[in-house]
Amino acid sequence: MSKKRRTRDKESQKKAKPRYTNYAHIFYKEEVAPLERAYKRALLGEQYKEAEDIFMKIREVKKKHRTILMRKQFVKIK
Repeated sequence: MSKKRRTRDKESQKKAKPRYTNYAHIFYKEEVAPLERAYKRALLGEQYKEAEDIFMKIREVKKKHRTILMRKQFVKIK
């Protein structure tokens, strides 16, 4: 006769630790960065009137970004 193997109960793994990021970084990625890219494209295309309008929008959005950055509000990702 062969020896019986002893089976142990498997321990359950801990759940993955939630990941957080600063909301200001998400805001910058979604709001400021596209405007900056549009501004650069307008300057390269020599569309100075349009570039001026975009620049004014960038200034206002960056003011909002600075206030959000001071809050240090974190949001869960994944």
